[in-house]
Amino acid sequence: MPRATLLKSALRDAAARLLEATGLSSPARAAGQRLTVVTFHRVLPEALRHEYPLGEIAVTVEELSFLSAYFAQHYTCATLAEAHRRWRAGERPARPFLAVTLDDGQLDNFTHAAPVLEAAGLRASFFVPVDAVDRREPLWHDRLGYAVDRLVRRDRAAAQRLLGELGPPGGADDHLRLLEAMERAKRIPDRERLDFVARVEAAAGGPARPAWDALMSWDQLRELAGRGHEIGSHSMSHAILTLVDDAQLEREAAGSRDRLEAELGAPCLSFCYPNGDCDERVATAVQRAGFERAVTTRWGSNAVGADDLRLERCDMQGASARDRRGRFSAARLALRLHPLFPG
Repeated sequence: MPRATLLKSALRDAAARLLEATGLSSPARAAGQRLTVVTFHRVLPEALRHEYPLGEIAVTVEELSFLSAYFAQHYTCATLAEAHRRWRAGERPARPFLAVTLDDGQLDNFTHAAPVLEAAGLRASFFVPVDAVDRREPLWHDRLGYAVDRLVRRDRAAAQRLLGELGPPGGADDHLRLLEAMERAKRIPDRERLDFVARVEAAAGGPARPAWDALMSWDQLRELAGRGHEIGSHSMSHAILTLVDDAQLEREAAGSRDRLEAELGAPCLSFCYPNGDCDERVATAVQRAGFERAVTTRWGSNAVGADDLRLERCDMQGASARDRRGRFSAARLALRLHPLFPG
């Protein structure tokens, strides 16, 4: 690790310990009036996380267990719908409100995340893209990640040429180039993006998702709801909503709510913008569809008066809970969740 990075990490550890010792980073003091919403995507055993090409959005079962225990000890935890409703009504418990959210409807959320959360006494909000659940198909970013990972091993030059179609490479290694290409792919129309992913898969010899990776089924989602979790909408197709026309936007918002309520037999009042992308037109469509709240990917906790349709969240990664030596650290986690932490 570069010396500058080591120094920065050491300073952050020292700051975290100092703030913990003085009580300045305790959730009760730092976030007493706020609504904190934390985000997860994938929850995997360590061995499977090594197989997953986008490890940045995955935490291990052990990491989630540590994080969940911390949340349960220091916050009043509830689903997003319940926490937001009580917070908006003016309730301010001694331990501030926190909601756990998980995006994308992945099977590992059911098999690995839910049992860990429930063991800590937590209930969460799972945001699912309806079309992907219907088809049990991976989302485009997972398809691209797996395909590029395979293609790099088979023909690195071919992988570089294909990713270069999205723009000149700037990343220092193959993984950074993949992440860079994904960000660029988000800015092209859905059809073009899916066509590009299909071409990469073809070059890699076909879809490359391992057998353990899948989306939740409707029966599994109904079971989660029956166990007290919230199932919210992550749109129909996980499209970048700021790029779609009005007709598709209505389907993504109102259509997803109608379908989720029909499948689950319960109100669906929480929405999650794919990739966090939201403008006034999108927020208006989500409100018109009857959603009472929506979450973005903008970093932060929510102060009194926050926009119900643009709630901020704190993305959780494995490093969120560890110090520079890799040990679990409540002080570092408290620092990361502090309202003044820049994200």
